[in-house]
Amino acid sequence: MRCCVKLWALSAIIIGMGMGCGGARPPELPPPQAIAPTVAPVMPVDPMHQSYVEKGPFPEYIVGPDDELNIVLRDVQLVRETINIRPDGNISFSLVENLFVAGMTVSELDSALTRALSTYLRAPKVDVQVTDHRSKIVSLIGAVENLNQSGIKTGQGRYPLRNKTRMLDIILEAGGAAPDAQLDQVQLIRGSGSFTFNLQRVLDTGDISHNPVLQGSDIIIVPGASRLTKKVVVLGEVRSPDVYLMANDSSLLEALSRAGGLSEVALGDDIRIIRGTEDGPHMFTVNFQRIISHADLRQNVVLDNNDIVFVPRSFMGDVNDVLTKVEPLLNILLLPATYRQLYTTGGGLRLDTGEVPGTSVGTQVFTQPLPGTSSGAAKAVAPSPEEEEEE
Repeated sequence: MRCCVKLWALSAIIIGMGMGCGGARPPELPPPQAIAPTVAPVMPVDPMHQSYVEKGPFPEYIVGPDDELNIVLRDVQLVRETINIRPDGNISFSLVENLFVAGMTVSELDSALTRALSTYLRAPKVDVQVTDHRSKIVSLIGAVENLNQSGIKTGQGRYPLRNKTRMLDIILEAGGAAPDAQLDQVQLIRGSGSFTFNLQRVLDTGDISHNPVLQGSDIIIVPGASRLTKKVVVLGEVRSPDVYLMANDSSLLEALSRAGGLSEVALGDDIRIIRGTEDGPHMFTVNFQRIISHADLRQNVVLDNNDIVFVPRSFMGDVNDVLTKVEPLLNILLLPATYRQLYTTGGGLRLDTGEVPGTSVGTQVFTQPLPGTSSGAAKAVAPSPEEEEEE
């Protein structure tokens, strides 16, 4: 019975907007975005990384540095050479030196080489074929099958674009999606942007807008329910504070369960989540008690990669001691600098352990308000007698 109670208590570690030092509650965590979008995002197109150009009814491959070419000159004597396009985009063949071909289609390269050879030969006949595509590469990671076929590359890895290639094409070429693949949440990273596509919608409805055309340097991430693709840091009053690798759809409850649950002195209605956003790091409060008393499962929010979950032992006035102990761990983890700004000098959690006028020595006080609390003077919180005895 006690075991069941502990498990139910563990289930109750979820995100409500708890109590801050200034009396006002920090903002609630924003509701999770729609996981299965119906409108496909619009992505930027970089001509320098495109693998094809539309010419007539068929797309043509655009050659680039490191592509391997097989060139045949049919003259009095057959001449055949296999050459690579150099990093500067030039090739040399027969009597022609330093012909710039990067960015041409195969037919354009054929014509350019024929004109260059015409300076030395009468009516030269040239054939050009790309035998190894190396200039436009995409990376595929996540829940992709590895078929273990000899001589055939499958599974996660780097794949060349050989012409007009869509996202689903490259996944199928790599062996197809794994059984636990979440095809409605496939992520494509292009440049500095990240875009989510619903490939399940493509399979169900044929909506080609969610099957984008790829270009060189794209990164495709196929999430899987059992794949450990998310890093979550759980700190404070839990049994086993540590860094945990979680599945992509992991929630707060799962993270706290991995950490062994709350300790006896944990403050369940003021759990903090520190999250990096485009506007900088934000802190939110989670009310664990609402799951216990109201079965409010909405509090069990899905965590983001690199979220920091902090479970205090009392109101956040005594967080200074915990953050001081945690700082070496965070530095080792090399978390983004935006997180470190929350607990270092000048950040939103800038702390001072000096004596507060009118209080006993050792009282901890924030010199700046916590993110999400009122902008007024921070409230000093003195340790309880029980805490002083423990120390």
